Amino acid sequence: MKLLRSTHLKSLDAKTQLSIAKLIAEQENIELNFREHLSGKTEGDSIYKAINDIGCCCVTTNYDELLSPRYIKNGDGSETTVSVNRVAEREKFFAKLLNEPGTVVHLHGSISKPKTLVVSTKDYLEHYDNDNVQAFLGELFEKKTVVFLGYGMEESEVLEHILRRGQVRDTLDRRRFAVQGFFRSQQPLYEKLHNYYEKSFGVHLLGFVRDYENYSGLETILKLWVSKIIIQPPPLQDDFEFMNEVLGDE
Repeated sequence: MKLLRSTHLKSLDAKTQLSIAKLIAEQENIELNFREHLSGKTEGDSIYKAINDIGCCCVTTNYDELLSPRYIKNGDGSETTVSVNRVAEREKFFAKLLNEPGTVVHLHGSISKPKTLVVSTKDYLEHYDNDNVQAFLGELFEKKTVVFLGYGMEESEVLEHILRRGQVRDTLDRRRFAVQGFFRSQQPLYEKLHNYYEKSFGVHLLGFVRDYENYSGLETILKLWVSKIIIQPPPLQDDFEFMNEVLGDE
């Protein structure tokens, strides 16, 4: 029997590594400590701090809990403190969460709730075939302005998977964006992806060059946005429409 070396696993992408680790743990009847292996970072002066300072509702595929919006900025320049509502169970994914500042929806589960983690390929297929997940993503993309952050070109498959399950179609409204980092040598690929996402899903790529700051360039961009983005409460008309949808389903 050939031994599987850690160096072999490291050559694989993160999702495949986790899938194999989970399979081995199940076969050996071992409980994986996901928190030990997936945590360790702190908010610090990072992109997480910038997002948390904006205070918007966040939908994340990260397992960690570094996203923690602390307040929202009001139109008059004042700030309102919010308490974090962290949701990781897919049966609790409801559209109303998108209107609640301080909410963090963990689309693939959270390390504090191991049973919610979407890890293996089988998990992904079952998760995105779930009616509640698809309905939630549909509401997100149809009703909200969405900015995708942290997806490199090597993760474009994950982004496409989410968009397809959310039944996103091309639209004239510029309400879906993805901040995409690329090296200058990848310019032709970036241009192809730019056209593909715009024509297929109405997602507009906002590119930044990684040659100098690498992904730190994304932090620089977010820190500039913090002082300019104000999260507005949903219009009263949206509340009426949402109540009509809920009542119509009963």
